[in-house]
Amino acid sequence: MGRFVRRFLAAIVFTVTTFWFASSAWAAEAGTVTPLTAAGTTTSAPGTVPVYRPAAASPRLVVCRTGASLTGLARELAAECRYHEIQAAVDAVRSPGTTIYVLPGTYHEPSSLRAPKGRCASLDDATPLSYDDQRACPHLQSLISVTGQPGLQIEGVGGSVIIEGKKQVGVRAERANGFYLRGVTVRGFTEDGVSVSETDGFTLDHVTGLANGGHGLAAYTSDHGLITDCSASGNGDAGIATASAADQRGGRLSVEIRRCASYGNLIGYSGTAGDSVYVHDNTFNGNSTGAMLDSSVQAVGMPQNHAMFVANRVFGNNADFYHDCHARCPRRAVPVGTGMLLAGGDENTYASNMVYDNWRYGFAQYWIPASRRGETDPAKARDTSHGNRYVGNLTGVTPEGTAAPNGVDFWWDEQGDRNCWQSNASSRGYPRSDPASLPTCDHPSAGGPYAQQGNPAKTAVVTACAAYRPGRPVPKGCDWLATPARPAS
Repeated sequence: MGRFVRRFLAAIVFTVTTFWFASSAWAAEAGTVTPLTAAGTTTSAPGTVPVYRPAAASPRLVVCRTGASLTGLARELAAECRYHEIQAAVDAVRSPGTTIYVLPGTYHEPSSLRAPKGRCASLDDATPLSYDDQRACPHLQSLISVTGQPGLQIEGVGGSVIIEGKKQVGVRAERANGFYLRGVTVRGFTEDGVSVSETDGFTLDHVTGLANGGHGLAAYTSDHGLITDCSASGNGDAGIATASAADQRGGRLSVEIRRCASYGNLIGYSGTAGDSVYVHDNTFNGNSTGAMLDSSVQAVGMPQNHAMFVANRVFGNNADFYHDCHARCPRRAVPVGTGMLLAGGDENTYASNMVYDNWRYGFAQYWIPASRRGETDPAKARDTSHGNRYVGNLTGVTPEGTAAPNGVDFWWDEQGDRNCWQSNASSRGYPRSDPASLPTCDHPSAGGPYAQQGNPAKTAVVTACAAYRPGRPVPKGCDWLATPARPAS
């Protein structure tokens, strides 16, 4: 790591720590944030992140593939193998707190691919299903289904465990409080590799989401979640996604995402109504957009609020998946060449992130009119893009201290109140921004010619790109959907 970077990161620690704890205004707005888990916790309880049960835990079931070469723990557990499909073991669970050990191999789950019968055959598998329908017809959309089973841990041990198949979802956990998934790769599904929904307490630990049509790893309307040490690549939408995370208004965290690598997707991390999420110490690179929050659609928990992005490395997000995409075009428009994007959100914090080599924007923030998500209350018309803070971020320089500029370090449509930028730096000294002067956290945004509706030249581009639809011509005035020219060093 270069001398400049070392010195700057040391300054960040001092600046951010001082700013965080000394600012009474910030403290008054943010309140006390309760961590997801307490140190020393050894057992899971309702309303907590589930704790890993070290191998070999009991009660347990073992799944294996015939002919696999086994060593260590996998060889020891092989004598207990009674199942050759993961779903069969899930269906055999009789008590909360059971662990299913999956031995090395690729699992296609042929029993889950059988044609639906009876009532299940009459359902449309292309539309969202109710919980009751998912429970009655677990494989209409999913290869492996965990519905309503508390405290289940599924762990791949002894080598590569791959789950792949011709379904919309690889592993679905719905209302499965205390669900823990570890040590598996889920690949090649038309929608999500892993989907956790309506679940209070879940962990995805050393899980890989690879080459899925939608998201690699996704959590919907869930709370007390942890996604840790994961990998996601080649997914058609987001590598990692949280939608409608539990709206705690900043009182405590809802979902924590840490030490993950998400690359080669449309978006590295996506948080539609990503409320009270804590995203830290991750790497987002080689996507079209590295990480984004948004309030663009009608969903629970809107408008998005109170997320924290800390100490992430976000670089080289210049991949163009729109050019000549034909039948495989991305489902939504994002600005190619962007590190971190806030598309309509409130009271979010971006601190101590390293953001470089993103050829359009390092950070970008714009507002979303409430009418776009179907809100008709005039009092809520401009309820996004307020109270966001960008503090102590390093832009345009690699960890080794080499210059790798962003197109613009900070881009803002100039709408909203109480937004601020402070103690950020770049290889040039001060970051480059549009507008050229940004409000500090001592004097955050308040009023101004564009505070109500944004700078019209900028909002025109955002509005044009919002009209994007896959397979149709690029909307006139939308210049997001191609890799920009590389900025000069």
